[in-house]
Amino acid sequence: MSEWEDPAGFAVRLAALHDLTVDLSCAAGLDGLCEQAVGLGRRVLGLDRIGIWFVDPLDPGNIRGSFGIDEAGRVRDERGVRLRRSASSLPPDFYEGKEPVYYMGRAPCFGDHLNVVGEAEKALALLWDGRKVIGEIVVDNLISQRPIEGGQLELLVRFARMVGFLASFKLEQAELERLSGTDELTGIVNRRTVVLVLEKQLSLSLRNGRPLSVAFVDLDGLKRVNDAFGHAAGDEYIRASCDVLTRAVRVSDTIGRLGGDEFLAVLPDCDEEGIGVVGARLRALVDAWNASGDRGYAMSLSAGFAMSKELAQGGARPTASALVDLADSRMYAEKARRGELRT
Repeated sequence: MSEWEDPAGFAVRLAALHDLTVDLSCAAGLDGLCEQAVGLGRRVLGLDRIGIWFVDPLDPGNIRGSFGIDEAGRVRDERGVRLRRSASSLPPDFYEGKEPVYYMGRAPCFGDHLNVVGEAEKALALLWDGRKVIGEIVVDNLISQRPIEGGQLELLVRFARMVGFLASFKLEQAELERLSGTDELTGIVNRRTVVLVLEKQLSLSLRNGRPLSVAFVDLDGLKRVNDAFGHAAGDEYIRASCDVLTRAVRVSDTIGRLGGDEFLAVLPDCDEEGIGVVGARLRALVDAWNASGDRGYAMSLSAGFAMSKELAQGGARPTASALVDLADSRMYAEKARRGELRT
């Protein structure tokens, strides 16, 4: 009698699977959940290899990897792998949830480069969020070449349901966190988040002595655009200006919308020379946007820059609010110099 035919042995593994739910629910995010699930699940299910895949929300015909077990039994990062879904080659009842698991028998097994590394018994179970399929779990016994037994398939179904529930929760949690820190109109971070980034970068700058600069940017004439062309055009003006700002800075910089027509750029490791580069790039991108089409209005941005070392020279410990205020005052001076109203 195998351990899977022994009721006592199956009960022990079932209890271990329930305990696993607690451990996985505490994982940090979806990636942490999947990384732990393939390692811990392998031991509980008694299978050689486990791979967790998710349906690509932008292209449901594809699935994207998360983590899996390699041919040596080690956890492997598969987050960069994309595959076409196998839905067309599997029974429709399976993808409609009428069959809890699909047993493939002996089938090709794949390595980290999607190369065939052998054949073994395989099985597949779907991940559900309660409404739809969000992914799938693929298992095989490539290393040991043991058969996959009925008890293992039953535990696989329970494991997939558990992972699917926890994964959907992690995805919803991540989306809520994203929305709470993101400006809805532009997709960049909002005021609260960019201020938190500035405070963190300022603290790092004070500890390591590296330069830190900020740019306070205001859209000139937003009210005029709204009045002349409507608020839809005004929203497009804001989004286009945001795109120009994002392209003017480095990937390591952070652009946040403070509200209305005001933006803040946090520029770590940026000194006077770096400020000059950002300013020149910003002017060039604005000119290019204005030359790219006749919209009835031109983009115009006023920017004020400030460096943390300027505040430190005054003797007081620099603060994020003082740095923003200094950049804001310089932006307003630039706007006044150019004859732009703050509207």
